[in-house]
Amino acid sequence: MTFEHVFADLGGIPEPRLTDAQGLAGLLLAAANAAGLGPANPPIVKLGPRGVSAVLVCHGGHVALHGLPEVGLCFADLAGGSGALPRRGLEVIIKRFGAREVRTDTRRRGPVTQAIHPEGS
Repeated sequence: MTFEHVFADLGGIPEPRLTDAQGLAGLLLAAANAAGLGPANPPIVKLGPRGVSAVLVCHGGHVALHGLPEVGLCFADLAGGSGALPRRGLEVIIKRFGAREVRTDTRRRGPVTQAIHPEGS
């Protein structure tokens, strides 16, 4: 089984969008739905002195956000397997945040077929 794992650095987000706990919980659910991921638990959103962390654990994947509201920056992380489409969930996040700067990366994740040993082992 393989997973698609998408990451994004999002900039230029208005601070209120990154400090609205209820709005962030709704965004996690909307992104999971768009990605075809079913929530395993309710969303968790924590606002603190070092920013905001929000996560939704799903059956077969996850949606996570880590933000710095005071500078309008958010890191998004979505993963899913078995037909999930995490990129669609990321598109929802980018649109709802109104991010002005976007940098993304996508990785295929799956079984490790070759052992990697640290140098000198």
